[in-house]
Amino acid sequence: MFVAAMGIEVDFRRVFESAPAALLVVDPDLRIVAASDAFLQATGTDRAMLMGRLVFDAFPDDPADPDADGVANLRASLNRVRDNRVVDVMAIQKYPIVVPGRTDFETRYWAPMNSPVESPDGELLWIVHRAEDVTAHVQGQEDTLHAVLDSLDTAVVGCDSDGRAVLSNHIARDLFGLPLDAGPVDLWGQRFSHVAFTDPDGNAIAPDDLPVELLLRGEPVENMLVVAKGDRVAPRTLRVQGKPISDGGRLAAVLAVHEITRAQRAEQFKECGRQVAELLARADPADSLIKAAIGLIGERLGWSAAEFWSVDQVGRVLRRSASWTALEHQLPRELPDRLGKGIGIPGRAWKSNEPVWVADLDTDPAAAQQSRHWAPLRSALAVSIPSGALVLGVLVCYSEDREAPDDMRTAAMISLAAQLGEFLERRRADQFAAELEATRDEYIALVGHDLRTPLTLVQSYAEMMRDDPDMSAADRDDMLEVVHRRSGDLQVLIEKLLDVAGTRNGHITLEPRLVNLTDLARAAAEQAERTSSRVTIDVNSPARVMINGDPGRLRNVIDELLHNALTWAPADTVVGITAHADDHTAVLAVTNVGTRIPADEHARIFDLFYRTENTLHRGIPGNGLGLTLARAIVEQHGGTITVSEPEEATTTFIVRLPVT
Repeated sequence: MFVAAMGIEVDFRRVFESAPAALLVVDPDLRIVAASDAFLQATGTDRAMLMGRLVFDAFPDDPADPDADGVANLRASLNRVRDNRVVDVMAIQKYPIVVPGRTDFETRYWAPMNSPVESPDGELLWIVHRAEDVTAHVQGQEDTLHAVLDSLDTAVVGCDSDGRAVLSNHIARDLFGLPLDAGPVDLWGQRFSHVAFTDPDGNAIAPDDLPVELLLRGEPVENMLVVAKGDRVAPRTLRVQGKPISDGGRLAAVLAVHEITRAQRAEQFKECGRQVAELLARADPADSLIKAAIGLIGERLGWSAAEFWSVDQVGRVLRRSASWTALEHQLPRELPDRLGKGIGIPGRAWKSNEPVWVADLDTDPAAAQQSRHWAPLRSALAVSIPSGALVLGVLVCYSEDREAPDDMRTAAMISLAAQLGEFLERRRADQFAAELEATRDEYIALVGHDLRTPLTLVQSYAEMMRDDPDMSAADRDDMLEVVHRRSGDLQVLIEKLLDVAGTRNGHITLEPRLVNLTDLARAAAEQAERTSSRVTIDVNSPARVMINGDPGRLRNVIDELLHNALTWAPADTVVGITAHADDHTAVLAVTNVGTRIPADEHARIFDLFYRTENTLHRGIPGNGLGLTLARAIVEQHGGTITVSEPEEATTTFIVRLPVT
């Protein structure tokens, strides 16, 4: 196969055939499809006699040796690769070959390794058999044997009958921290006494059931999965294969170890993403689903703790809205619940809109802005929750282990954060769609009643006065009074409709200036008390709560909230108004006891034209525009308005406004 790169055609078949390693390629049926020149030279064969043949027909056992097991061992290894799609490093094999030009067999020793080659969709295409002729090494040249082992990409360890590692390649030395000279080491049970070994489900593996111990008892190890967890070190997943050796030589067991931590993590990330998607597809309240998703991410991906920080668009700060901790873990008690942009780990992620890795919480400057006592937590990763270029929040996950920046984990967390962002945007879009549909229905009802009824009355009285020129002056004056009053009602309604539409669309310009919320609240309370003597209004606020806003519009909001509270407050009760501010946000609350907002109507209380069932049942006049206008004014100021939950003892409307 030729491939052009930078104007040069590369013949990859010729490159393969010229490779210095002895390589043989078989298909899934174990028929030979390719061989390198080095393999042909090592085995004394040629391509024509090998292509298309079963590998065992091309290289049979020596019929003169009744104990020959080369074919059986190779078949078992190839079957393991074919069935499990894993690299299989075989123990050194005695596998005689036919001497070229003769009919008898010559004893050879090989260091074979078999590797799967898969298509992008996971289909097994070929198996690459690497057979290094180690005859000379087995006969005394161990230095060359070490070089062969070091050329492999799988950790290989040979143990003596006492369980000491007497042979290892460089990957094994790096993986297990074995001496560089590959000499004997202490018993493995003693060397790794600080490491906890479990199966993938977290069940502890007893010392006698560890791979080396099984091999020393003469039990082969086939694709055993072992999770190794050291103190303050992230767990690593190992796939172990091994065979006992009973030829009385120096080696008693050989095992091959392939670290599959990244592959396992990739599977975990994929499954976690699927579960989060299923969770966020539910119809439960958004806050409860976000909290559940944070716990799911933390638990499934092995974090010790996790937090969700939402961006407060009013105060321009982050607020911690959900958190989760694993069993026997907790976040520092002194952690703040609010952070500015660029402050702390979440604030850094918000400001940069980039993932933030903290390898050591105890020494990181941003972590110190939140707490100076993070133990037992050691590291953290923070990612922003995106909505286009806008950041809706920040997801922060903590670990008790030393976690180095990991591209795979970073990419997975970014993907999960994107799922959370899409969910929040979807909920917002669903809410807008529901409000639009409800507004359409309520508008039809308004046109059918609030507009048509007074118009009909005005038209009827006008026709009666026109058709009866002899009507008495007193009757005519009464009718004119009704016509005037009803047309005034229509004018107020139309002006309010235009006001709501203009405010929501930003067509009405605010006239902001420095204003004292306390003064506005007291003035509104004094006017309301003059019209309602059955309820006391109590204003509890510092003398000055200064913000930048339109005083006339903000007074409209307070008047509407007071009117609503006085409508539902029983006689001889107190309606409360409170106001306070910090460096970022001013908060005004109006509270009353009395009839609560039904739970099924709670979400629609600010919808255009919406009136509760209690309002309609009790015949309380209104048109469902007041709270809608109040929300529009607050939002035009960059603020929010919310109402307390239905199960609370009092009904409280809370307005949050930016100070500047």
